[in-house]
Formats: sequence, structure tokens, C-alpha cells
Amino acid sequence: MNYSILIYFLVIFIRLINTFEFDDDHDEDKQMALQTSLPIFEPIQHLTSSIFDTLSQSNLTFNSIIFPDQTINLDGLGIHSIESDTFVNCPLPITTMILSSNYLSDLPNNLLHIFSSTLIHLNLQHNQFRSLDNSYFLRRLEYLRTLDLSKNQLYELHKQDFIGLKRLETLILRENKLTYLTSALFSRCRTITTLDLSDNQISRIDSHTFRSLYRLKVLLLSNNPLGQRSLTNHLLEPLKNLEYFDLENTQLDNLPPFLFISNQRLQSIKLRRNNFHTSLSDSSHSLQRTFCHAHSLIEIDLVSTHLRTLDVCTYDQLPSLRRLYLMNNPLHCSCDLFYLKYGDIYRVLLTDDNGDIDLYLDRWISRPELRRHLENSHARGDFHRLPIELSLFARCATPKQWSGREVGNISGIFTQCQQRWSMIEEECQNYCQLEQEIPTSTLTINNNNNNSSEFRISFILTYFIQILFVLSFWLIH
Repeated sequence: MNYSILIYFLVIFIRLINTFEFDDDHDEDKQMALQTSLPIFEPIQHLTSSIFDTLSQSNLTFNSIIFPDQTINLDGLGIHSIESDTFVNCPLPITTMILSSNYLSDLPNNLLHIFSSTLIHLNLQHNQFRSLDNSYFLRRLEYLRTLDLSKNQLYELHKQDFIGLKRLETLILRENKLTYLTSALFSRCRTITTLDLSDNQISRIDSHTFRSLYRLKVLLLSNNPLGQRSLTNHLLEPLKNLEYFDLENTQLDNLPPFLFISNQRLQSIKLRRNNFHTSLSDSSHSLQRTFCHAHSLIEIDLVSTHLRTLDVCTYDQLPSLRRLYLMNNPLHCSCDLFYLKYGDIYRVLLTDDNGDIDLYLDRWISRPELRRHLENSHARGDFHRLPIELSLFARCATPKQWSGREVGNISGIFTQCQQRWSMIEEECQNYCQLEQEIPTSTLTINNNNNNSSEFRISFILTYFIQILFVLSFWLIH
């Protein structure tokens, strides 16, 4: 019997089976692709109203443009321009318009007016808008709540750009080319709660820029070359409801005292990647009294800010402060720093005649059940401040015996720090009283005084000139 023939037919049979299985898998994959992927289409240079008439005749299906949730999605279609009557024949009321990732530099003034009573979200990110001056396509969008203009080429903004946006809540302007924020810039959209200005080139902010933003809760200014000149009490004074403030990488090396005194709902501030370096021999600290009277602050992010020491009394006077993020800093681990870690609970433990205070300190701040009891004691007023978490992975650079060790893992310091801790309590008692700040008033106050002096001088000169004019007229006649 010739076995080679049998082997030949066996190989052919196996190949046929594999072919059928592959075709079945291929059909399933093809069906899934048809159900989940968007169709392939040619770029649309100029968009007109005929789009809704021709959708059914092209490989662009109607459902790939208009979705059941009342969304028009024109993302990434290569659009350079749009006719003003493009959406006149749109069959549904639209709440969300997505025009992102195109080549738009302007829109017709009447383009969106058909949606003036329904449009809530407008996404124009990643286009080529340079200015909104003389552009009126946003006007009469009274119900618009979210406007995304990020990743454009905007180099200027004016308050008239936002006329008519009476209900706007979220304004996203990140990754543009803005350099200066003018006075009362957002006065026409006072309902904003979230404002994203990050990743621009902003170096100057007028002291009245945020004048009308009483409802603002989230302000993002990260990655701008601000410096501390622009950040004054006067600038932040209107932001009564501010809760989160992002100043990451804004070229700060210090901030003025009492900066957040008007922001009584501020809970979190992000200052990472700035430069607050001070030497150990320097008697002053960075951020001295900066957070005084910011009584709602829960966390402060100071990661990668070159901090060596902290102004202990500034943080001690924040009763709500729970977390300090200090990773990637050359920290000098002193009794002052550990005082923030343990708070003043050691006094409570002393009154209870506990033997090993160090042991009890670590237990109280680490064990959940004791921590809850601690919080209840704090609520009753047994002590004024809870321990502050100094973040995982924050390490000591000095002194030598603790170099390289995580701050949270150092214990057994009560004996050497007890005397210093009692001194800190006395030093910090009246540290944040406002009258102490009068000699070192912020630049804003001095500027106001200078302005008032200049006004008085100009008034006197004007009055004197008028008298001379009357006298000369009387002598002539």
C-alpha cells in the first residue's frame, strides 16, 4: 500500500479545515469591525448644508455624524470652512457639537444660531483659531455650558468675545498662545465654575481679570511663566468660592503673605515644580504666612519645589490641613517638620500618663480606629490641630542620621523634640494675626496709595490752572 498518497490526502484535508475555520473567524472579525468602527471617508474641505442630503448616498452613514444623544460629531474630517446655512436642515435638536481636530480659523456668525436654545456643549479644540475678535458665532448661545477652545493658536482674548454666554460653566483655553489677561476679561460670563488656562504663555494678569468670577471653583494656571508679580490678594479677592487652584510650574520662588485670605472655600492648591529654595542659614522661609487664614485648606502640593525647610507656624495655623505633599525635595528633617506630622496630640497623651509617648504617637496617627477617635477628640476641642500627613516617599536629605529615610518612617523623636514643640506652640499662637502684616503690605496696597497720591496732585494742578485762566481773563477785560 502506498502510504505517500494517504499522507498527501491527509495534508490537503487538514488545510481545508484550517481554511474554513479562518473564513469563519474572518467573517466574525469583519462583522465586529462593521459594528464598532467608523467608516473611512475623504476629508471635507468645505462643509455645506448638502451634508444631510447626501449622507445616505455616501460611505458616511447618518449615524456616524448625528448620534441619538443629540450630538453632531464632525471630529477630524479635515474641515477648513463651513457655510453659514450648513445646519439649517438638521433634523434633530442638537445639544452637543464636536468640531475638534479640523483646520477651522473662523466660523460664520449665524452658523450656530439655529441651536441657540438647545446647544449645551461646543468642542472646538485642536483647530487654528488665532482670535475671536470680530467673530460673533458664540453670541446668543444662551444655554451653552461647556466651551472647549484648547489646542488652538489664540494669542488674545477680549471680554466682548464671550457676550451672550449667560450660562457658561466650563471654559477650556489650555494649550494656546495667550500672554496677557486683560481687565474684566470674563465679566460677560459670570457663571463660570471651571476655568482652564494652563499651558499658555501667560506672564501678566491684570488685577481685575477675575473681577466677576464669584462662582469659580476650579482655576488652572499651570505651565505658564507667571512669576509671583501677578499673584496678589486683589487678583484673587473676587474668587469667594474657589476650591482648587493649580499653579504647577509657573516660575514661582515665593508668594506674598495672606494671599488666600479671601478664598475661604479653597481646599486644595497645587504648587509643584516651582522653586521655593532657601538655605538652612537663611532665617526667613519661602511661603511665610502665605496660607494664613486659608482655613478651609485640606491639602497643599509642594512636590519638586526645592524646599529645605517649612515655615512651621504657617501650616500649624491651618486647622483643616490634612496633607502636605513633599516628595522629591531636599528636606531638612527637624523637630519643626515632625511637629506638623504629629500635631499637638502629644500633650493629650502626656495628660493620660502614657509611658512610651513615641510609641503612642505612632499608633495614634497610623491605626485607623485610633485615628477616628482622634478626629472625634479634635471635634470636641480637646486639641486645635490634627496631625498632617507628610506624604509617602518624602525623604530627608539632612541631618546625616536620617539622610535618605522616609519622613513617615522616622519615629522615637519625642524626647529630643518635646522642648522645641512646646516653644513652637508659643511662637505660633498669634502668628497669623492680620495687624502683624501691616508693615509688609502687598504691592497692591502700595499701588493704591500711589494712585491716590497721583490723583490728588493732578486735581490740585488742574484747579490751579483754572484759577490762572480766570485771573488772566479778568485782567484782559
